[in-house]
Amino acid sequence: MQLVRSQGVTEELKCLGLLNVLDKDQDIPDQLAQVFGEPCIKLAEGIKAYISKVTEDIISKQTFIEARTMARPVNNSGSKFMTSVAQRPSAHLTLRDTSSQGFSLYSIPTPDLHQSCRHVVRSWANQSFGAHLHNMTLSNGKLRVPQDGRYYLYSQVYFRYPSPAAGDGDQRSVSHQLVQCVYKKTSYPSPIQLLKGVGTKCWAPDAEYALHSIYQGGLFELRAGDELFVSVSSPTMVNADDSSSYFGAFRLDL
Repeated sequence: MQLVRSQGVTEELKCLGLLNVLDKDQDIPDQLAQVFGEPCIKLAEGIKAYISKVTEDIISKQTFIEARTMARPVNNSGSKFMTSVAQRPSAHLTLRDTSSQGFSLYSIPTPDLHQSCRHVVRSWANQSFGAHLHNMTLSNGKLRVPQDGRYYLYSQVYFRYPSPAAGDGDQRSVSHQLVQCVYKKTSYPSPIQLLKGVGTKCWAPDAEYALHSIYQGGLFELRAGDELFVSVSSPTMVNADDSSSYFGAFRLDL
């Protein structure tokens, strides 16, 4: 019995050896056909046909997967949004105190501005914590718009009644009109007033000092090249504080 099994295995191995000939697409020599016989040849051809079918199925599935992957659109809307945000012009400036450097925060009154706020604030800076200047430029207190679009503008000025000098007497009880304006300078000869905030304050005679702030903001259609700036009515009362006096703008995609 063991001998018969051994002979059967040997015959099967010889039969499978025909696959080498069939893989080379060669005709089976007559002497091999006589040696192995017709059953062995049919077995070898059947195995080859099965292998070819399995290989074709695998190639077909792989081709379909690659074609579907290439046809699928790549969703890069997120990256485009982040790029748009990164390139969006914006600025947040704080007021720099230059009194210790021997010159004023403000120039002489500008005649082509409204009489209530003719002193342009020129000492804005972006060096303090939280301040920045991104895709915009600042020159002599004026913020330049780089792109057409809708911008939100905002400004706050912190007014402080100074400690009176000796001999001022009743001057401490005099009321003061506090005005802050935001302008844009275009190709027109005169600047255009965009925002105006007003507060009339009367501080108590015995107060060492008093504080008041004016904030305003708004959305405006601006053009590339427009220049934005802030002016005030009472330059000697403006307190240069990073968190209280500031000016900024940023473009909105609307």
